[in-house]
Amino acid sequence: MYLHDLVAMEGLGLRFVLPPSRPLPISWVHSTDMADPSAYLRGGELILTIGLWRQAEGDAERFVRALHRAGAAALGYGVEAPGADVPADVREACRSMGLPLVWVPHELPFIEVARAFHAAANAESHDLRLQVRQHEALAAAVSGGGMPELVRVLAAQLAGAVWVLDGPEVVWAGPDTPPGAAAATWQRGRQAAAFPVQAVLAGSTAVTVMRVDETEPVRCFLGYARPVAALTTAERRVLDNALPYLQGELARLRERRGHAASRLREQLAQAESGGPAASLLGGPAPAVAVLAYPAVPGPVADSLLDAVLSAAQGAEVEVIPGVRESVVLLRPGAAVGDGTVAGLLRCAEHQLDREGQAGWTLARDGESDLPRAVTAARRAARLAATGAGRERVARYEHLGTHEVLLALDEEIVDGFEDLVLGPLAEYDSRHGSQLVATLREFLDRNCAYQASAEALGIHVNTLRYRLETIEQVTGRDLRRMADKVDFYLALRSRQA
Repeated sequence: MYLHDLVAMEGLGLRFVLPPSRPLPISWVHSTDMADPSAYLRGGELILTIGLWRQAEGDAERFVRALHRAGAAALGYGVEAPGADVPADVREACRSMGLPLVWVPHELPFIEVARAFHAAANAESHDLRLQVRQHEALAAAVSGGGMPELVRVLAAQLAGAVWVLDGPEVVWAGPDTPPGAAAATWQRGRQAAAFPVQAVLAGSTAVTVMRVDETEPVRCFLGYARPVAALTTAERRVLDNALPYLQGELARLRERRGHAASRLREQLAQAESGGPAASLLGGPAPAVAVLAYPAVPGPVADSLLDAVLSAAQGAEVEVIPGVRESVVLLRPGAAVGDGTVAGLLRCAEHQLDREGQAGWTLARDGESDLPRAVTAARRAARLAATGAGRERVARYEHLGTHEVLLALDEEIVDGFEDLVLGPLAEYDSRHGSQLVATLREFLDRNCAYQASAEALGIHVNTLRYRLETIEQVTGRDLRRMADKVDFYLALRSRQA
Protein backbone atom coordinates (compact mmCIF):
# COMPACT_ATOMS: atom_id res chain seq x y z
CA MET A 1 0.00 0.00 0.00
CA TYR A 2 1.17 3.55 -0.68
CA LEU A 3 1.33 6.31 1.93
CA HIS A 4 -0.75 8.74 -0.14
CA ASP A 5 -3.56 6.13 -0.36
CA LEU A 6 -3.67 5.83 3.43
CA VAL A 7 -3.60 9.60 3.98
CA ALA A 8 -6.41 10.03 1.44
CA MET A 9 -8.75 7.55 3.18
CA GLU A 10 -12.08 9.08 4.18
CA GLY A 11 -12.85 9.19 7.91
CA LEU A 12 -9.27 9.32 9.14
CA GLY A 13 -8.60 13.02 8.69
CA LEU A 14 -4.89 12.61 8.02
CA ARG A 15 -3.00 15.21 6.01
CA PHE A 16 0.56 15.74 4.82
CA VAL A 17 2.81 18.25 6.52
CA LEU A 18 5.82 17.13 4.46
CA PRO A 19 4.65 14.96 1.54
CA PRO A 20 6.96 12.41 -0.15
CA SER A 21 8.45 13.38 -3.50
CA ARG A 22 7.30 10.12 -5.12
CA PRO A 23 4.75 7.34 -4.47
CA LEU A 24 5.95 5.77 -1.21
CA PRO A 25 5.04 2.19 -0.26
CA ILE A 26 4.56 1.39 3.46
CA SER A 27 5.08 -2.04 4.90
CA TRP A 28 3.50 -1.59 8.32
CA VAL A 29 1.89 0.88 10.74
CA HIS A 30 3.43 1.00 14.23
CA SER A 31 2.98 3.36 17.18
CA THR A 32 5.74 4.13 19.70
CA ASP A 33 7.04 6.79 22.08
CA MET A 34 10.42 5.20 22.67
CA ALA A 35 13.27 7.68 22.29
CA ASP A 36 15.01 5.27 19.85
CA PRO A 37 12.80 2.52 18.36
CA SER A 38 15.26 1.71 15.57
CA ALA A 39 16.16 -1.71 16.98
CA TYR A 40 12.58 -2.87 16.46
CA LEU A 41 12.07 -1.60 12.90
CA ARG A 42 12.54 -3.52 9.64
CA GLY A 43 12.09 -0.68 7.14
CA GLY A 44 9.14 0.85 5.33
CA GLU A 45 7.04 1.51 8.45
CA LEU A 46 4.76 4.48 9.15
CA ILE A 47 5.64 5.38 12.76
CA LEU A 48 2.87 6.99 14.83
CA THR A 49 3.78 8.97 17.94
CA ILE A 50 2.48 11.69 20.30
CA GLY A 51 6.00 12.89 21.16
CA LEU A 52 6.44 11.73 24.82
CA TRP A 53 10.14 11.37 23.97
CA ARG A 54 10.41 15.17 23.57
CA GLN A 55 12.01 15.97 26.94
CA ALA A 56 14.94 18.19 26.00
CA GLU A 57 16.34 20.23 23.14
CA GLY A 58 17.64 18.03 20.33
CA ASP A 59 15.34 15.06 21.15
CA ALA A 60 13.35 15.58 17.93
CA GLU A 61 16.48 15.49 15.81
CA ARG A 62 17.75 12.32 17.55
CA PHE A 63 14.36 10.57 17.23
CA VAL A 64 13.93 11.38 13.54
CA ARG A 65 17.54 10.42 12.79
CA ALA A 66 16.95 7.02 14.41
CA LEU A 67 13.85 6.47 12.26
CA HIS A 68 15.73 7.48 9.12
CA ARG A 69 18.63 5.18 10.00
CA ALA A 70 16.25 2.22 10.45
CA GLY A 71 14.57 2.85 7.09
CA ALA A 72 11.18 4.03 8.33
CA ALA A 73 8.96 5.30 5.52
CA ALA A 74 7.32 8.23 7.32
CA LEU A 75 6.37 9.74 10.67
CA GLY A 76 2.77 10.36 11.76
CA TYR A 77 2.52 12.85 14.62
CA GLY A 78 -0.60 12.91 16.82
CA VAL A 79 -1.15 16.53 17.91
CA GLU A 80 -1.89 17.27 21.57
CA ALA A 81 -5.09 19.28 21.06
CA PRO A 82 -7.78 19.74 18.38
CA GLY A 83 -6.44 21.95 15.60
CA ALA A 84 -2.89 22.03 16.97
CA ASP A 85 0.15 21.88 14.68
CA VAL A 86 3.05 19.47 14.67
CA PRO A 87 5.81 21.00 16.84
CA ALA A 88 8.30 23.11 14.89
CA ASP A 89 11.35 21.09 16.00
CA VAL A 90 9.73 17.87 14.71
CA ARG A 91 8.89 19.51 11.40
CA GLU A 92 12.44 20.84 11.02
CA ALA A 93 14.02 17.48 11.92
CA CYS A 94 11.87 15.65 9.34
CA ARG A 95 12.64 18.28 6.71
CA SER A 96 16.39 17.99 7.27
CA MET A 97 16.28 14.17 7.14
CA GLY A 98 13.92 14.08 4.13
CA LEU A 99 11.39 12.04 6.13
CA PRO A 100 7.73 12.52 5.10
CA LEU A 101 5.55 13.86 7.94
CA VAL A 102 1.82 13.27 8.44
CA TRP A 103 -0.47 15.27 10.73
CA VAL A 104 -2.72 12.98 12.84
CA PRO A 105 -5.77 14.65 14.47
CA HIS A 106 -5.97 14.63 18.26
CA GLU A 107 -9.26 12.70 18.33
CA LEU A 108 -8.08 9.83 16.07
CA PRO A 109 -6.85 6.72 17.93
CA PHE A 110 -3.71 5.26 16.41
CA ILE A 111 -5.35 1.84 16.31
CA GLU A 112 -7.85 3.15 13.75
CA VAL A 113 -4.99 4.09 11.44
CA ALA A 114 -3.51 0.60 11.85
CA ARG A 115 -6.89 -1.04 11.18
CA ALA A 116 -7.42 0.98 8.03
CA PHE A 117 -3.95 0.04 6.80
CA HIS A 118 -4.39 -3.68 7.46
CA ALA A 119 -7.85 -3.76 5.83
CA ALA A 120 -6.50 -2.08 2.70
CA ALA A 121 -3.42 -4.33 2.66
CA ASN A 122 -5.60 -7.44 2.91
CA ALA A 123 -7.78 -6.17 0.07
CA GLU A 124 -4.69 -5.56 -2.06
CA SER A 125 -3.45 -9.04 -1.26
CA HIS A 126 -6.80 -10.49 -2.32
CA ASP A 127 -6.71 -8.44 -5.55
CA LEU A 128 -3.19 -9.64 -6.23
CA ARG A 129 -4.20 -13.28 -5.79
CA LEU A 130 -7.20 -12.68 -8.07
CA GLN A 131 -4.96 -11.10 -10.73
CA VAL A 132 -2.59 -14.06 -10.55
CA ARG A 133 -5.50 -16.45 -11.12
CA GLN A 134 -6.72 -14.32 -14.03
CA HIS A 135 -3.28 -14.31 -15.63
CA GLU A 136 -3.03 -18.08 -15.20
CA ALA A 137 -6.43 -18.58 -16.87
CA LEU A 138 -5.46 -16.33 -19.81
CA ALA A 139 -2.13 -18.11 -20.25
CA ALA A 140 -3.91 -21.48 -20.25
CA ALA A 141 -6.38 -20.17 -22.84
CA VAL A 142 -3.55 -19.19 -25.19
CA SER A 143 -2.03 -22.66 -25.07
CA GLY A 144 -5.35 -24.47 -25.09
CA GLY A 145 -7.56 -22.77 -27.64
CA GLY A 146 -6.07 -19.59 -29.06
CA MET A 147 -8.15 -16.50 -29.71
CA PRO A 148 -11.63 -18.10 -29.31
CA GLU A 149 -10.68 -19.50 -25.90
CA LEU A 150 -9.07 -16.20 -24.87
CA VAL A 151 -12.31 -14.38 -25.65
CA ARG A 152 -14.33 -16.95 -23.73
CA VAL A 153 -12.09 -16.72 -20.64
CA LEU A 154 -12.06 -12.92 -20.74
CA ALA A 155 -15.86 -12.83 -20.97
CA ALA A 156 -16.05 -15.09 -17.91
CA GLN A 157 -13.66 -12.85 -15.94
CA LEU A 158 -15.72 -9.78 -16.79
CA ALA A 159 -19.08 -11.56 -16.52
CA GLY A 160 -20.11 -9.78 -19.72
CA ALA A 161 -20.10 -10.00 -23.50
CA VAL A 162 -16.68 -9.60 -25.16
CA TRP A 163 -15.67 -9.76 -28.81
CA VAL A 164 -12.45 -9.35 -30.79
CA LEU A 165 -12.20 -8.65 -34.52
CA ASP A 166 -9.30 -8.65 -36.96
CA GLY A 167 -10.85 -6.70 -39.80
CA PRO A 168 -14.64 -6.60 -40.15
CA GLU A 169 -15.01 -10.19 -41.38
CA VAL A 170 -12.89 -12.11 -38.83
CA VAL A 171 -14.71 -11.97 -35.51
CA TRP A 172 -14.35 -14.01 -32.32
CA ALA A 173 -17.42 -13.48 -30.16
CA GLY A 174 -19.53 -15.23 -27.58
CA PRO A 175 -23.27 -15.99 -27.94
CA ASP A 176 -24.22 -12.94 -25.82
CA THR A 177 -22.53 -10.42 -28.13
CA PRO A 178 -25.06 -7.71 -29.09
CA PRO A 179 -26.23 -7.63 -32.73
CA GLY A 180 -24.19 -5.22 -34.81
CA ALA A 181 -21.43 -5.01 -32.20
CA ALA A 182 -18.62 -6.08 -34.53
CA ALA A 183 -19.57 -3.61 -37.28
CA ALA A 184 -19.87 -0.71 -34.82
CA THR A 185 -16.58 -1.66 -33.16
CA TRP A 186 -14.79 -1.73 -36.51
CA GLN A 187 -16.17 1.63 -37.60
CA ARG A 188 -15.50 3.40 -34.30
CA GLY A 189 -12.09 1.83 -33.79
CA ARG A 190 -10.84 2.97 -37.18
CA GLN A 191 -11.88 6.55 -36.42
CA ALA A 192 -10.34 6.76 -32.94
CA ALA A 193 -7.00 8.37 -32.17
CA ALA A 194 -6.86 7.25 -28.51
CA PHE A 195 -8.40 4.37 -26.57
CA PRO A 196 -10.60 3.27 -24.92
CA VAL A 197 -13.44 4.86 -26.86
CA GLN A 198 -17.17 4.31 -26.92
CA ALA A 199 -19.24 2.93 -29.78
CA VAL A 200 -23.02 3.18 -29.91
CA LEU A 201 -25.09 0.29 -31.26
CA ALA A 202 -28.66 0.30 -32.49
CA GLY A 203 -30.99 1.19 -29.65
CA SER A 204 -28.39 3.55 -28.15
CA THR A 205 -26.51 0.70 -26.46
CA ALA A 206 -23.01 1.94 -25.60
CA VAL A 207 -19.99 -0.39 -25.65
CA THR A 208 -16.28 0.02 -24.96
CA VAL A 209 -13.74 -0.32 -27.79
CA MET A 210 -10.03 -0.91 -27.14
CA ARG A 211 -7.13 -1.27 -29.56
CA VAL A 212 -5.40 -4.66 -29.76
CA ASP A 213 -3.11 -4.01 -32.72
CA GLU A 214 0.38 -2.74 -31.92
CA THR A 215 1.15 -2.04 -35.59
CA GLU A 216 -0.31 0.01 -38.43
CA PRO A 217 -2.77 -0.21 -40.07
CA VAL A 218 -4.87 -0.86 -36.96
CA ARG A 219 -7.28 -3.69 -37.75
CA CYS A 220 -7.78 -5.57 -34.50
CA PHE A 221 -10.07 -4.24 -31.77
CA LEU A 222 -11.56 -5.52 -28.52
CA GLY A 223 -15.17 -4.76 -27.66
CA TYR A 224 -16.85 -5.02 -24.25
CA ALA A 225 -20.57 -4.57 -23.61
CA ARG A 226 -20.21 -1.73 -21.10
CA PRO A 227 -20.04 2.06 -21.59
CA VAL A 228 -16.60 3.56 -21.10
CA ALA A 229 -17.78 5.85 -18.30
CA ALA A 230 -19.28 2.88 -16.42
CA LEU A 231 -16.07 0.80 -16.35
CA THR A 232 -15.03 -0.03 -12.81
CA THR A 233 -11.41 -0.09 -11.71
CA ALA A 234 -11.58 -3.88 -11.53
CA GLU A 235 -13.01 -4.16 -15.07
CA ARG A 236 -10.38 -1.84 -16.50
CA ARG A 237 -7.66 -3.86 -14.78
CA VAL A 238 -9.03 -7.11 -16.25
CA LEU A 239 -9.10 -5.56 -19.74
CA ASP A 240 -5.59 -4.14 -19.38
CA ASN A 241 -4.30 -7.50 -18.13
CA ALA A 242 -5.84 -9.29 -21.11
CA LEU A 243 -4.45 -7.00 -23.81
CA PRO A 244 -0.89 -8.43 -23.84
CA TYR A 245 -2.31 -11.96 -24.24
CA LEU A 246 -4.59 -10.82 -27.08
CA GLN A 247 -1.70 -8.99 -28.75
CA GLY A 248 0.55 -12.02 -28.49
CA GLU A 249 -2.08 -14.37 -29.87
CA LEU A 250 -2.83 -11.92 -32.71
CA ALA A 251 0.86 -11.82 -33.65
CA ARG A 252 1.05 -15.63 -33.61
CA LEU A 253 -2.16 -15.92 -35.64
CA ARG A 254 -0.88 -13.52 -38.30
CA GLU A 255 2.45 -15.32 -38.41
CA ARG A 256 0.67 -18.65 -38.95
CA ARG A 257 -1.48 -17.09 -41.66
CA GLY A 258 1.63 -15.70 -43.33
CA HIS A 259 3.40 -19.06 -43.33
CA ALA A 260 0.30 -20.81 -44.66
CA ALA A 261 -0.18 -18.19 -47.38
CA SER A 262 3.46 -18.47 -48.45
CA ARG A 263 3.19 -22.25 -48.77
CA LEU A 264 0.01 -21.95 -50.82
CA ARG A 265 1.56 -19.35 -53.12
CA GLU A 266 4.58 -21.59 -53.64
CA GLN A 267 2.33 -24.54 -54.47
CA LEU A 268 0.32 -22.45 -56.92
CA ALA A 269 3.47 -21.17 -58.62
CA GLN A 270 4.72 -24.76 -58.89
CA ALA A 271 1.42 -25.88 -60.38
CA GLU A 272 1.40 -23.00 -62.89
CA SER A 273 4.90 -23.93 -64.00
CA GLY A 274 3.82 -27.49 -64.72
CA GLY A 275 4.43 -29.13 -61.35
CA PRO A 276 1.90 -31.22 -59.39
CA ALA A 277 -1.17 -29.43 -58.04
CA ALA A 278 -2.69 -32.28 -56.05
CA SER A 279 -1.54 -30.75 -52.75
CA LEU A 280 -3.62 -27.68 -53.57
CA LEU A 281 -6.69 -29.37 -54.96
CA GLY A 282 -7.02 -32.65 -53.15
CA GLY A 283 -8.91 -33.76 -56.26
CA PRO A 284 -10.48 -32.05 -59.27
CA ALA A 285 -11.63 -28.48 -58.69
CA PRO A 286 -14.93 -27.47 -60.30
CA ALA A 287 -14.14 -23.75 -60.25
CA VAL A 288 -11.29 -21.28 -59.94
CA ALA A 289 -11.94 -17.65 -59.01
CA VAL A 290 -9.54 -14.71 -58.96
CA LEU A 291 -10.42 -11.77 -56.71
CA ALA A 292 -8.51 -8.68 -57.84
CA TYR A 293 -8.14 -5.45 -55.84
CA PRO A 294 -5.77 -2.49 -55.30
CA ALA A 295 -2.64 -3.44 -53.37
CA VAL A 296 -2.89 -4.09 -49.61
CA PRO A 297 -0.20 -5.01 -47.05
CA GLY A 298 0.66 -8.70 -46.88
CA PRO A 299 -0.82 -9.37 -43.39
CA VAL A 300 -4.07 -7.71 -44.49
CA ALA A 301 -4.28 -9.90 -47.59
CA ASP A 302 -3.44 -13.01 -45.57
CA SER A 303 -6.50 -12.38 -43.36
CA LEU A 304 -8.60 -13.62 -46.28
CA LEU A 305 -7.51 -17.11 -45.25
CA ASP A 306 -9.99 -16.78 -42.38
CA ALA A 307 -12.38 -14.21 -43.80
CA VAL A 308 -13.82 -15.80 -46.95
CA LEU A 309 -14.75 -19.15 -45.41
CA SER A 310 -17.99 -17.74 -44.02
CA ALA A 311 -18.89 -16.33 -47.45
CA ALA A 312 -18.40 -19.59 -49.36
CA GLN A 313 -22.05 -20.62 -48.89
CA GLY A 314 -21.12 -24.09 -47.72
CA ALA A 315 -18.60 -24.70 -50.47
CA GLU A 316 -15.22 -26.14 -49.53
CA VAL A 317 -12.65 -23.57 -50.58
CA GLU A 318 -8.91 -23.03 -50.63
CA VAL A 319 -7.78 -19.40 -50.54
CA ILE A 320 -4.37 -18.38 -51.88
CA PRO A 321 -4.06 -14.72 -50.83
CA GLY A 322 -1.85 -12.07 -52.39
CA VAL A 323 -1.33 -8.35 -52.08
CA ARG A 324 -3.12 -7.59 -55.39
CA GLU A 325 -5.20 -10.68 -56.05
CA SER A 326 -6.36 -13.84 -54.32
CA VAL A 327 -6.98 -17.15 -56.04
CA VAL A 328 -9.89 -19.18 -54.67
CA LEU A 329 -10.29 -22.87 -55.48
CA LEU A 330 -13.83 -24.18 -54.99
CA ARG A 331 -13.79 -27.90 -54.45
CA PRO A 332 -16.09 -30.63 -55.80
CA GLY A 333 -19.64 -30.65 -54.55
CA ALA A 334 -20.01 -26.90 -54.54
CA ALA A 335 -22.84 -25.31 -56.51
CA VAL A 336 -20.70 -22.63 -58.09
CA GLY A 337 -22.13 -19.68 -59.96
CA ASP A 338 -21.83 -15.92 -60.34
CA GLY A 339 -23.65 -15.49 -57.02
CA THR A 340 -21.12 -17.62 -55.16
CA VAL A 341 -18.19 -15.67 -56.57
CA ALA A 342 -19.95 -12.35 -56.00
CA GLY A 343 -20.37 -13.30 -52.33
CA LEU A 344 -16.66 -14.08 -52.06
CA LEU A 345 -15.84 -10.75 -53.69
CA ARG A 346 -18.08 -8.77 -51.31
CA CYS A 347 -16.49 -10.48 -48.34
CA ALA A 348 -12.98 -9.74 -49.63
CA GLU A 349 -13.84 -6.11 -50.35
CA HIS A 350 -15.24 -5.66 -46.85
CA GLN A 351 -12.27 -7.30 -45.18
CA LEU A 352 -9.65 -5.47 -47.27
CA ASP A 353 -11.50 -2.14 -47.41
CA ARG A 354 -10.94 -2.09 -51.18
CA GLU A 355 -13.28 -2.27 -54.16
CA GLY A 356 -12.33 -5.06 -56.50
CA GLN A 357 -13.44 -7.33 -59.32
CA ALA A 358 -13.63 -11.06 -59.78
CA GLY A 359 -13.24 -13.50 -62.63
CA TRP A 360 -13.88 -17.22 -62.53
CA THR A 361 -13.97 -20.29 -64.69
CA LEU A 362 -14.73 -23.99 -64.53
CA ALA A 363 -11.74 -26.31 -64.40
CA ARG A 364 -11.98 -29.10 -66.94
CA ASP A 365 -9.57 -31.92 -66.12
CA GLY A 366 -8.68 -31.68 -62.45
CA GLU A 367 -5.19 -30.66 -61.47
CA SER A 368 -3.80 -30.73 -65.02
CA ASP A 369 -6.13 -27.87 -65.96
CA LEU A 370 -5.27 -25.63 -63.00
CA PRO A 371 -2.72 -23.40 -64.84
CA ARG A 372 -5.17 -22.72 -67.68
CA ALA A 373 -8.05 -22.13 -65.27
CA VAL A 374 -6.09 -19.62 -63.16
CA THR A 375 -4.97 -17.73 -66.27
CA ALA A 376 -8.54 -17.68 -67.61
CA ALA A 377 -9.93 -16.43 -64.30
CA ARG A 378 -7.27 -13.72 -64.17
CA ARG A 379 -8.21 -12.55 -67.66
CA ALA A 380 -11.88 -12.47 -66.73
CA ALA A 381 -11.06 -10.45 -63.59
CA ARG A 382 -8.93 -8.08 -65.62
CA LEU A 383 -11.75 -7.54 -68.08
CA ALA A 384 -14.15 -6.81 -65.21
CA ALA A 385 -11.59 -4.32 -63.86
CA THR A 386 -11.40 -2.44 -67.17
CA GLY A 387 -15.12 -1.79 -67.18
CA ALA A 388 -15.44 -3.38 -70.61
CA GLY A 389 -17.80 -5.91 -69.11
CA ARG A 390 -21.11 -4.89 -67.58
CA GLU A 391 -20.56 -6.72 -64.29
CA ARG A 392 -17.87 -6.72 -61.60
CA VAL A 393 -17.94 -10.53 -61.70
CA ALA A 394 -17.08 -12.11 -65.04
CA ARG A 395 -17.15 -15.79 -65.99
CA TYR A 396 -14.54 -16.64 -68.59
CA GLU A 397 -16.79 -19.02 -70.52
CA HIS A 398 -19.37 -16.27 -71.00
CA LEU A 399 -16.97 -13.70 -72.44
CA GLY A 400 -17.16 -12.83 -76.11
CA THR A 401 -14.12 -13.50 -78.30
CA HIS A 402 -13.25 -9.83 -78.49
CA GLU A 403 -13.55 -9.54 -74.68
CA VAL A 404 -11.01 -12.31 -74.22
CA LEU A 405 -8.64 -10.49 -76.56
CA LEU A 406 -9.12 -7.25 -74.62
CA ALA A 407 -8.11 -9.08 -71.44
CA LEU A 408 -4.62 -9.69 -72.81
CA ASP A 409 -1.52 -7.81 -71.72
CA GLU A 410 -2.36 -4.12 -71.28
CA GLU A 411 0.70 -2.91 -73.19
CA ILE A 412 -0.21 -5.07 -76.18
CA VAL A 413 -3.83 -3.90 -76.20
CA ASP A 414 -2.84 -0.24 -75.87
CA GLY A 415 -0.36 -0.60 -78.73
CA PHE A 416 -3.02 -2.17 -80.94
CA GLU A 417 -5.47 0.62 -80.17
CA ASP A 418 -2.93 3.30 -81.02
CA LEU A 419 -1.98 1.54 -84.25
CA VAL A 420 -5.58 1.42 -85.49
CA LEU A 421 -7.16 4.56 -84.05
CA GLY A 422 -4.14 6.80 -83.51
CA PRO A 423 -4.31 8.44 -86.98
CA LEU A 424 -8.05 9.14 -86.59
CA ALA A 425 -7.63 10.63 -83.13
CA GLU A 426 -4.84 12.85 -84.39
CA TYR A 427 -6.97 13.97 -87.39
CA ASP A 428 -9.91 14.78 -85.08
CA SER A 429 -7.64 16.78 -82.80
CA ARG A 430 -6.16 18.75 -85.70
CA HIS A 431 -9.39 19.43 -87.64
CA GLY A 432 -12.03 19.42 -84.90
CA SER A 433 -13.79 16.54 -86.68
CA GLN A 434 -15.61 13.51 -85.23
CA LEU A 435 -14.23 10.59 -87.18
CA VAL A 436 -13.72 8.29 -84.17
CA ALA A 437 -17.27 8.91 -82.91
CA THR A 438 -18.66 8.41 -86.43
CA LEU A 439 -16.80 5.10 -86.82
CA ARG A 440 -18.06 3.86 -83.45
CA GLU A 441 -21.68 4.70 -84.26
CA PHE A 442 -21.44 3.13 -87.72
CA LEU A 443 -20.07 -0.18 -86.40
CA ASP A 444 -22.47 -0.28 -83.41
CA ARG A 445 -25.38 0.04 -85.90
CA ASN A 446 -24.11 -2.88 -87.98
CA CYS A 447 -22.88 -0.56 -90.75
CA ALA A 448 -26.42 0.67 -91.52
CA TYR A 449 -26.03 4.03 -93.29
CA GLN A 450 -29.44 5.58 -92.66
CA ALA A 451 -29.67 4.50 -89.00
CA SER A 452 -26.13 5.70 -88.31
CA ALA A 453 -26.73 9.07 -89.97
CA GLU A 454 -29.91 9.61 -87.97
CA ALA A 455 -28.16 8.67 -84.70
CA LEU A 456 -25.38 11.14 -85.51
CA GLY A 457 -27.83 13.82 -86.60
CA ILE A 458 -26.25 14.25 -90.04
CA HIS A 459 -27.23 13.65 -93.66
CA VAL A 460 -26.38 10.25 -95.06
CA ASN A 461 -24.13 11.86 -97.67
CA THR A 462 -22.17 13.53 -94.87
CA LEU A 463 -21.81 10.12 -93.29
CA ARG A 464 -20.46 8.67 -96.53
CA TYR A 465 -17.94 11.51 -96.80
CA ARG A 466 -16.75 10.89 -93.24
CA LEU A 467 -16.35 7.18 -93.86
CA GLU A 468 -14.30 7.85 -96.98
CA THR A 469 -12.10 10.18 -94.94
CA ILE A 470 -11.65 7.43 -92.30
CA GLU A 471 -10.47 5.02 -94.99
CA GLN A 472 -8.09 7.60 -96.47
CA VAL A 473 -6.60 8.53 -93.07
CA THR A 474 -6.15 4.94 -91.86
CA GLY A 475 -5.48 3.15 -95.14
CA ARG A 476 -8.16 0.57 -94.22
CA ASP A 477 -11.26 -0.50 -96.15
CA LEU A 478 -14.58 -0.62 -94.30
CA ARG A 479 -15.85 -3.15 -96.85
CA ARG A 480 -13.26 -5.71 -95.66
CA MET A 481 -14.29 -7.82 -92.65
CA ALA A 482 -10.71 -7.94 -91.28
CA ASP A 483 -10.50 -4.15 -91.19
CA LYS A 484 -13.92 -3.84 -89.58
CA VAL A 485 -12.88 -6.33 -86.86
CA ASP A 486 -9.70 -4.35 -86.19
CA PHE A 487 -11.70 -1.13 -85.91
CA TYR A 488 -14.23 -2.79 -83.57
CA LEU A 489 -11.59 -4.24 -81.22
CA ALA A 490 -9.68 -0.96 -81.10
CA LEU A 491 -12.86 0.97 -80.27
CA ARG A 492 -13.78 -1.49 -77.49
CA SER A 493 -10.27 -1.21 -76.10
CA ARG A 494 -10.56 2.61 -76.06
CA GLN A 495 -13.97 2.36 -74.38
CA ALA A 496 -12.48 0.10 -71.69
